[in-house]
Amino acid sequence: MITVVGMGRKVGDLTMDGRAAIESADVVVVKSERTHVADAVKAIRDGAIYCDDLYEQASDFDSLNDAIINRLKSFGNKKVVFCVVGEGADDTTVQQLNGAKIIAGVGLHSAVVAGGLLPATVVYAAYDLVMTPRIRILPLPTVVKCIDDKYIASEVQLRLLSAFEPETEVVFCCKNTVKKIALFELTKQRFDYQATLYIKPQPLVERKVFSYFDCADIMTVLCGENGCPWDREQTHKSIIKNVIEEAYELADALEKEDTDHVVEELGDLLMQVIFHLEIAHNNGEFEPDAVYTGLCRKLIDRHPHVFGEVVAHDADESLGVWEKQKLKEHKIKSTAENVLDVPRGMSALMRAQKVQSRASKGSFDFKDKQQIVDKLQEELHEFLNATNDELQMEGGDLLFVVVNLLRFSGVDSETALLLSTEKFVNRVVECERILSLNGETLKNVSQERFDEIWNEAKHNVG
Repeated sequence: MITVVGMGRKVGDLTMDGRAAIESADVVVVKSERTHVADAVKAIRDGAIYCDDLYEQASDFDSLNDAIINRLKSFGNKKVVFCVVGEGADDTTVQQLNGAKIIAGVGLHSAVVAGGLLPATVVYAAYDLVMTPRIRILPLPTVVKCIDDKYIASEVQLRLLSAFEPETEVVFCCKNTVKKIALFELTKQRFDYQATLYIKPQPLVERKVFSYFDCADIMTVLCGENGCPWDREQTHKSIIKNVIEEAYELADALEKEDTDHVVEELGDLLMQVIFHLEIAHNNGEFEPDAVYTGLCRKLIDRHPHVFGEVVAHDADESLGVWEKQKLKEHKIKSTAENVLDVPRGMSALMRAQKVQSRASKGSFDFKDKQQIVDKLQEELHEFLNATNDELQMEGGDLLFVVVNLLRFSGVDSETALLLSTEKFVNRVVECERILSLNGETLKNVSQERFDEIWNEAKHNVG
């Protein structure tokens, strides 16, 4: 049987139960002779076994833990006591040692956290924090222990800066020294196996660094009892237009490759998502986790070529897998069902192209581009000869064929029209600038002069 004894952060931290376990053990194994644990055990008994040789042989911490566990199990049915720094249960080797009895000791955090850990405090071993990129640092009370060298400290500092300001106060302890420093000063300290820090986030209104969860918390305040009257009155329907406007503003920033505005507009669009989540929560409709779960499930299910055994060699094959999975999820078995599934809330151009694309997968399509050009000429003729009552429908038919021609040519009609509209806007602005410089107005220039100005504007702004 293996018993783990947590030996605290200094020699005097050993509990009476821990001492009794060491005295009565058949075999005592100390994780490292270079810690205070070795001195505490030597004061009780001789003949302890140390694992420092395994440290020297191991290529990484995983292989080290495996080697130590194998050594502990090699003693068979003997009463084995494994002595480690800190509480015991928080040791990385102990966490992989299934079935062991643990006699808890004083945690390494005891020196930096007065009065015990606050609710929601997270505790990391420095190595685990640095070597596990998926660990997301949140602005919560945080303990990081076993910061044993400057390299690890610099990596810990970098990770913490994703959630805390550089000036945030940190309580830092190494050996018998406990002091308060700013986070950015961490790498200037001395370190050993006991080095531990404790950091708490600044009040929300004083922070400069925020996370998604802060956004959600702020929206909860805004929509709460003492929040903003306007925010509290909104419904899903009342802010539908906001979602559309923010999406278009983001698209514009992306098209212009304006990084600052991309950051701003992504935030504005994210706010709309969080706003709807908060409204749904307050109305008892659904919780945010329902949205996150649905999205994650969709991403996993529609990527069987990543999370399953389906094979996709390139982007086209990947898209085909996605579409196939989508049809299965929506239980769509016919082309008619597929085109009916296109949302009516899309812009007219986007919906037209989406309907055409889905119809083409069911062989509802032209054979070649020339057929579309012939159809375009036919629809243009019908439009030019239409009565007033027919103009709207014939105009729609004409636009629909143009969208078909663009789609067939691999051009997104929505993007194309946005670009052309923006180009026209820029040329109008440039024309007025040229007119103003020459003291002219559009009403007073000849067609020939206007053509000159228009061509100059095209040359200037494209």
